[in-house]
Amino acid sequence: MIEKMKKLTFLVYHKDYERFLRDLQALGVMHIQKSGDQTLAEPATLRELRRQKVDVTEVLNILQKLSGVILDMVPLGDAGMKDTIASAKAMQLVRRTQEIGNTLLALNPQIAALERDAEALRPWGEINKETMEALHKAGVHEHYRIASVARFASNFPEYAGLEVNRDNKFVYFLTFDIDGQENEDIPAQSLKLPEKSLKEVEDELAGVVSQKAKLEAERANIAANSIGDIRALEQLIDSAIAREEATLLTQRAAMDTVIVMEGWFPVREEAAIKGFLSSEEAYYEMRDPVSTDNVPIKLRNNRFNRMFERLTCMYGFPSYNEWDPTPIVAPFFTLFFAICMGDAGYGLIIMLYGMLEMAGKARKTPIVGEMLHGCGDMVFTLGAATTLVGLALGTFFGLSLVDYAPEGSPLHSYYEFVGGNFPGTTYSFQMASAILIGVLHLCIALMVKALLYTQKEGLAATLGTWAWNLLLIGGVIVGALYLVGTLSADATRLTIIAIGAVSAIGIYFLNDIGRMKASPIKGLLINPLAGLYETYNMASGLLGDVLSYVRLYALCLAGGALGSAFNQIGDMVAASGGVAIVGAVLIYVIGHLLNLLLSAISAFVHPLRLNFVEYFKNSGYEGKGTGYAPLK
Repeated sequence: MIEKMKKLTFLVYHKDYERFLRDLQALGVMHIQKSGDQTLAEPATLRELRRQKVDVTEVLNILQKLSGVILDMVPLGDAGMKDTIASAKAMQLVRRTQEIGNTLLALNPQIAALERDAEALRPWGEINKETMEALHKAGVHEHYRIASVARFASNFPEYAGLEVNRDNKFVYFLTFDIDGQENEDIPAQSLKLPEKSLKEVEDELAGVVSQKAKLEAERANIAANSIGDIRALEQLIDSAIAREEATLLTQRAAMDTVIVMEGWFPVREEAAIKGFLSSEEAYYEMRDPVSTDNVPIKLRNNRFNRMFERLTCMYGFPSYNEWDPTPIVAPFFTLFFAICMGDAGYGLIIMLYGMLEMAGKARKTPIVGEMLHGCGDMVFTLGAATTLVGLALGTFFGLSLVDYAPEGSPLHSYYEFVGGNFPGTTYSFQMASAILIGVLHLCIALMVKALLYTQKEGLAATLGTWAWNLLLIGGVIVGALYLVGTLSADATRLTIIAIGAVSAIGIYFLNDIGRMKASPIKGLLINPLAGLYETYNMASGLLGDVLSYVRLYALCLAGGALGSAFNQIGDMVAASGGVAIVGAVLIYVIGHLLNLLLSAISAFVHPLRLNFVEYFKNSGYEGKGTGYAPLK
């Protein structure tokens, strides 16, 4: 549901404004509304705060990865007490962490280059520079060469050379020339070694590695002992940014001596607001919203629906005169997800992941779900629903439970029924069930649309919408009663004719009652044409919408088939016995893990689409509201 809001307008003396704004921020319930001239550029103070925010957030992300903790669970440090000295120290730690990071980035390529130099020099050992310099003065110059063992054995006797080292593949040797007279036909690769000696390179490498280790240890110490202070600093910067942005949203009046501020607060916070205002020297006016107001939206649902508010907000907040779709999205998304997964074993794994996320340990697992952070309760719920639906459909890690139920038992009969055709048809029971669930979903959407439009525009303006509801929903109900045997064929035919006749009047003649009242003749000519156009749209659109729900069955079938395929491959490998059993286990584990991930992606995206497209379109939901963002 959407919380009721009230609008509050303040007039504050400019010298009291900063204190008033801090007190209002501490209250934490007022959503500041844009007012006045908003064409002014952001002040330098706000731009600097935003830069600091970016720096602090980047550092916190680095420290979080080093410490392996979840920031939401880190207790705030001394900077959280609004201590200027503590905040300054926290900012110094941020800058120091950035310096360490930049230095490490520069050291890494330096270490790589030194390691390459050391690797090139090690086969040659420690070269005596004094001896080489003496040779150079005498006109003798050395050449460092490498050749394969076989080539060296067959060619070396022909050349003057000195073997320095060899391994299983290569021989490292020297050749010499006098005054540049070198034999260019030597079949060996010539090397250019670094100018430094091996000892010099290794000493320098050890120094750089030691420097890197010290910097990493310093950064790890900051992550272990000061992440709370830096997190508190981030919150202080957020508060300062919020105050600066609130200042931009206000306007000045009376020669800049009075600050005018407008905002919204939930009605249930009215007592707290009045208590706050009683201690402030500010003039204020409080009123209920009017139709032209852009009221911020705060959703308030029960514990189950609240888990799925994030899905509604992904599409867009409802407007203040709309209804919150979350109570419909929550159960149907859960059901759709469970059907698409369709495997009780996968549901247990999803439940386990949800439990780890709620306990704050999911990020330490190999499968890191950054996007699922804070969604542990929803993930657990989806896993539980998947487990129940999987058991109902008779699938457990790709195994068909009908094969394990005792022959002739009620459970075996049930699974055969679920896996067979829908009664009285040649269609799969699961496919027909998916379509029936889709029909129910769309019927609810049409009913919600009619109720919402009636609330907005009145019953007279929505007779055409109600006529469509009577025709479609009434037809579905009558058809269902006929299928279960409650209505006879004759009674069903007469009821359908009656519903069609009444609906036709609303669809073709009362679809625009205003036009009919203004000009009956014009209404009798135009309304039927408008009704025909609407009939075409409804017929083509609803048919496609209903068929969209077949994807629930298709995804369930695909996931089950892929899981079963991995089981069969694993069984064939395991049949060989011995070491092959290890390979079979790997096939089972990797195959089902891959299938789980692929199925989970599909089971999230497609149910989301069925809600965002099919349901929202047919329920008239627009989602153009503004989220409630209080200054706090």
